Amino acid sequence: MSIENNGEAGGAAGKSPVLEASTGAQLRAIRLSRGLSLTEVAHQADVTKGFLSQLERGLTNVSVPTLLRVCEVLRIGVGELFAHPEEQVVEGGSRIDMGGEGVAEYLLTPADTTAFQVFRSVIEPGGGTGGPYRLDTGTIFAMALSGSTRLIVGGETRMLSAGASTSFSGRTLHQFDNPGTTVSEVLWVLSPPLPRAARRPA
Repeated sequence: MSIENNGEAGGAAGKSPVLEASTGAQLRAIRLSRGLSLTEVAHQADVTKGFLSQLERGLTNVSVPTLLRVCEVLRIGVGELFAHPEEQVVEGGSRIDMGGEGVAEYLLTPADTTAFQVFRSVIEPGGGTGGPYRLDTGTIFAMALSGSTRLIVGGETRMLSAGASTSFSGRTLHQFDNPGTTVSEVLWVLSPPLPRAARRPA
């Protein structure tokens, strides 16, 4: 089913800024460097041309699954869009765009960390990923820092309240949202880190 606007499932409309213009600009630059048209990428990613144009201009929200599909069409890893901290002591983290609505995420590990990667998600009530997805990593560890977060892994619901933790394979379909009435926060540890480029066919 094509996604045409920012009314994707799993988020609370109007509660977070849309995808940052810098990320959209990166997607556009990569698309142009590949010699691909808006129409070509939109068709392969199963979105409309108008939606993709808005995405590139930072004018609309996008679910995590849809952003990953666009990255796959462009032959990049989503990690290539991240601003990786260069300093060894990371203050607050580098804001990143993984998609979703009502979700602000921060990369906490320096660029030269190769064994694992740590993110912090701040999720508004009703916010979430907008659907299930897989990541190119072996293991994901999740620990709730505050609030209540609903994590669905392989169809199994795992409720995380402050202090609760769980782990699973990143290649298993998973998604998360905040079903509560207050902001929730989750710390994620990925091992190995998300690659900065998508794997090419052999």
